[in-house]
Amino acid sequence: MVELIEIAPKVLGLKIDGKITEEDMKKVIAVCEDKMKAEERIAIYVEIVQMNGVTFSALKEDLKFALPNFKRFSRKAVVSDSKWHEPLIKIGDKLFPSIEIKHFNPEEREAAVKWVKE
Repeated sequence: MVELIEIAPKVLGLKIDGKITEEDMKKVIAVCEDKMKAEERIAIYVEIVQMNGVTFSALKEDLKFALPNFKRFSRKAVVSDSKWHEPLIKIGDKLFPSIEIKHFNPEEREAAVKWVKE
């Protein structure tokens, strides 16, 4: 499940708790498209409570939208108490150098919000 969090006009805020479905992804993409109408580039704030995977249809929707638009994303803050995604962040830095990605622990939530809003 993905919950939308209001952070700032140029920031897409997400809270993930469970499995990400196609319905979740379509909701996220719709909000992202709205923000992109008003901003040239947007940032993403992701707070992971628990990640139980992504359905194939959700992944397909995400890639279909994200790949042609990846240069429109400036930063991504990932807040989680888990370190399993840090290697993915390093890979993402190499694949998408235009997007600055940084991991924060849950106690650094305020710093993550401040950083992603810069």
